[in-house]
Amino acid sequence: MEVLDGRRPAGQLGPLAEPAVVAAVRTLAGARRLPGRELGSATLTRVDVIIAEPGKAEVCAGYDRGARHFALAARIVRGRSGWRLAAFRVF
Repeated sequence: MEVLDGRRPAGQLGPLAEPAVVAAVRTLAGARRLPGRELGSATLTRVDVIIAEPGKAEVCAGYDRGARHFALAARIVRGRSGWRLAAFRVF
């Protein structure tokens, strides 16, 4: 969320996320087309992690911008170098 808000550079996601995810987040942040961005910085309010199968987990989270509530979803996978973000969506 800090990258999407412009408080951190997208390059910092490199060690933690797949290249396609980093590119997508960079595009979203650069386009400034996030839901409710004009309402202020995002604040995470809830995060749930569900193990989908060994080495794969689904993440859903809620976040607030101003008085509105939004959601995000992600998939993380475990590889040789540890857990990495494989998919990411904001709603």
